[in-house]
Amino acid sequence: MKIGIIGAGLIGQILAKKFSACGHQLKLADRKGKVAIQAVADPAGAEAVEVGEVVQDIDVLIVSIPLVNIPDLVETLKGKIASSTIIVETTNYWPHRDGNIEAIDKGMVNSVWVQQQFGRPVIKAFGNIAAYSMATEGKASGTAGRIALAVSGDVQQAVDVVRGLVDEAGFDALDAGQLEDSWRQQACGPAYCTDLTLTELIDARKKAKKEELRENQERAFGKMKELDDSYFNNVVLGNYPDGFVDHAVDINRAINQLPPRKNNNKIYSIIEEKSHLNIKK
Repeated sequence: MKIGIIGAGLIGQILAKKFSACGHQLKLADRKGKVAIQAVADPAGAEAVEVGEVVQDIDVLIVSIPLVNIPDLVETLKGKIASSTIIVETTNYWPHRDGNIEAIDKGMVNSVWVQQQFGRPVIKAFGNIAAYSMATEGKASGTAGRIALAVSGDVQQAVDVVRGLVDEAGFDALDAGQLEDSWRQQACGPAYCTDLTLTELIDARKKAKKEELRENQERAFGKMKELDDSYFNNVVLGNYPDGFVDHAVDINRAINQLPPRKNNNKIYSIIEEKSHLNIKK
C-alpha cells in the first residue's frame, strides 16, 4: 500500500521503518519541513515530503502528533485528503503537554474528539504501546506471548485494513469495537502501555474504569518524574542502551494492579523504592 505518516517523532519513524520493510511505499512529513526530517526519513525507508504533499495518492494516512496540534493540521489539510484514504490516529491526551481541552475534560473520548476535528471517520491504533516496545517487541504472527494492540473504529473495512498493518508491525490486533469505546485503551488504564497478550488485553479493557483514567495519569506522571534524567533522555531521543527497560510499562502495570512482567521483579523493586508504589506481586 501507499502510506503517509505525519509526525517524524519516534512512533512515526518506527512505523515508517516497519512498513517500509514490509514492502509498502512510505512518505513521512512533519511540520518542521522535509529538509529537517530527511536524516530520519532515509534510514526509515521513507520519502521525506512536506505536510501538504504527504496526503497525495495514498491509501492510509497515519497521524502521530501531539493531540493539541490536530486542529491546526486539519486546517492545513482541508480538502486535500481523498475520501478513500483511511485515517489512523495514534494520539493520547496529556494535559501536562496539551493543556486543557474542554470537550475531553467533560468526558468526550479522545479519539471521538479527533474524529470530530477531521469531520470524517478515523481509526484509533498504535496508541496503547510505548515507542520502545513498538521498536523492539514485535514478533512473527503465532509467536507465544506476542503483544496485542487495540484497533477501534466505526468503519469495519478500515478497521480490518489497519488490523492487517498491526499484524505486519509484529503485534496481534484486537478489534476493539466502536471509536466511542476506545477510552478503554486510553492513558493510563490497564490496556495502555502494559504490553499484554491478546487474551490479557481483552481482559484489561473490560476492567478499565473511565472515572479512574485521569487520576491514573496524574499518578503515572508523578512517578515518572521521580525517575532519573538519563532514563527520560533515552526515551525522548530513542537512544536505548543495552539492557534498557522501559519503566513506563512497569509503572502503568503497577498502578493498574497488574503483575510484574516475567523476570522483571528487580525492576519492580527499583520502581517501588523510588516511587513509593504499593505493587501487587
